[in-house]
Amino acid sequence: MSFPRAVAFLWAASWRNRIRRQLARLRKPRYLLGALVGAAYLYSVFFRRLDFRGAVGTVSEGVRLFAELSLVGSALGTLFAAWALGRDRPSLTFSETEVVQLFPAPVTRRALLQYKLVRGLLGTSLGALFATLFLGRTISPHPVLFFVGACLGLGTLYLHSTAASFVRTRLAERGPWGRVVRWGVVGGVLAVAALAVFTSLREHPVPPDLSSGRALRGWLRALMASPGVAAVLWPGRLLVAPALAQSVGDFLRALPPVLALLAAHYAWVLWAEVPFEETAVVRAEARSRERMLRASGRMTRVGSMTLSRPPFRLPPRGRPEVALIWKNLIARKRMGGGFAVFLAFIVLGGAIAAVMGDTRLFTDTRRVLGPVALALSVMLTVVGPSAFRMDLRMDLPKLDLLRAMPLTGRQVVSAQLAASALALSVFQLALLAVALVLGPGVEASRLGGWWWPGGLTLALLLPAVSLAGLFVQNAAVVLFPAWVPADTGERARGLEAMGQRLLAVVGTLVVLLVGLIPAALVALVVGLAVSTFLGPWALPVAGFAAAAVLVGEVALGVMALGHAFERLDVSDDRPE
Repeated sequence: MSFPRAVAFLWAASWRNRIRRQLARLRKPRYLLGALVGAAYLYSVFFRRLDFRGAVGTVSEGVRLFAELSLVGSALGTLFAAWALGRDRPSLTFSETEVVQLFPAPVTRRALLQYKLVRGLLGTSLGALFATLFLGRTISPHPVLFFVGACLGLGTLYLHSTAASFVRTRLAERGPWGRVVRWGVVGGVLAVAALAVFTSLREHPVPPDLSSGRALRGWLRALMASPGVAAVLWPGRLLVAPALAQSVGDFLRALPPVLALLAAHYAWVLWAEVPFEETAVVRAEARSRERMLRASGRMTRVGSMTLSRPPFRLPPRGRPEVALIWKNLIARKRMGGGFAVFLAFIVLGGAIAAVMGDTRLFTDTRRVLGPVALALSVMLTVVGPSAFRMDLRMDLPKLDLLRAMPLTGRQVVSAQLAASALALSVFQLALLAVALVLGPGVEASRLGGWWWPGGLTLALLLPAVSLAGLFVQNAAVVLFPAWVPADTGERARGLEAMGQRLLAVVGTLVVLLVGLIPAALVALVVGLAVSTFLGPWALPVAGFAAAAVLVGEVALGVMALGHAFERLDVSDDRPE
């Protein structure tokens, strides 16, 4: 059997076995229900809106401009990343199975390279198909032409990234001189591009008023037509031209350059070929070790863990459950990402404000950062219980070890819940403090008297609501462990896994809303009773009453959950 026929048989058998395994999982009710919910969600959100009719009318000029900028920016970003990011080694990756089956076989290196290129191009074609289904009809009147153009553009970018990794590997083998050549070329190209953009901006400066869409489009169009920016955008515009073609004639005119680029990149990959077998074997073994560590629960996020100081000194004597809090807080510090996410939100908010023509970010930072911090604090109440997982969800693969500790179920549950609640509350209160101190609403006549009472109310309520959300998430681990995916750093995939997550989210919201009803009623009664003589300061009193009710509900829930944890049989319903 020839190598291409063997590969075709291997792929067909792999897909057949994968589908059979997926169908076999549906015999279990939880997977079947998850698959039904996932399919209903996909149909209602995505596929119901798909329109497979023929060509649509003309695409508006604003949509075309936005699509061109987005696609060209993505293409140029990929080109930059191919040369500036990543390690200096071949980017070809082989699974452990491929290493075992293909490397000892009588197959040449060129054949293995062709095999990976075909797999990569199939992957880019699948990405082009999804882009066509969900975006094609929005930005192109001919979805078929968009699909073909997207396949050519993405395939060329894939070949460019592969060839760039080969060249970087060769340069790295030459030592410091090779690195000087690589970064010298990258720096030179960036400097020329920056100079071209700067020159174009001097000819077409940013208008003082970009609040209207027409003014923004006119300025962008003039800037893109200037010689400097046009030269910088030229590679990306060449690649996306077939996908954005508005007619068959435009597509045929844009096709030859992209086909020539694709053929040139294919020849470049073959010419720049470097030995990749040893690197592929090492990476396959590393991925295999990572999967084993994740499955055993000994690693949550491979590659991102860093040693850091413990959150507090753990004394040799004291309450034993404090050790669980200490351990989970250390895990929170190693996961990191909190400050980076905050900065990302700030940068994203500033970029959106700048694009919308709102220059207050640069003239009055207080009026922008204050609302952003307040919005983030409230947003953490919703997404925080799912994002902060230093609790039973993180230790789900080690439930048997937790059960063996000399602790009661209530102690284990409360300690596991405390770490996530502490970390989440610190983030929320810090953001609220930023918002209140900046005080963007103090000057407003209608808001000034309510600013500090409202802020204090949020400081009482938000951590309590987050605590209730965390309790619901951890209760699901104890009561329905088979429905909760293990937090091993490798998310479960598939339609049924997505459906299970949706069911978990809906169940969490329902339970949380039911728990909020008593707190809301108590807050209403207390607030009305003291509002006559406290005025706006009745809000914190009502908020304190609601928070006390929520904390009391969680305390009662922890006691009940502790008993359930002690009766939990970890040999049953272990998550897969």
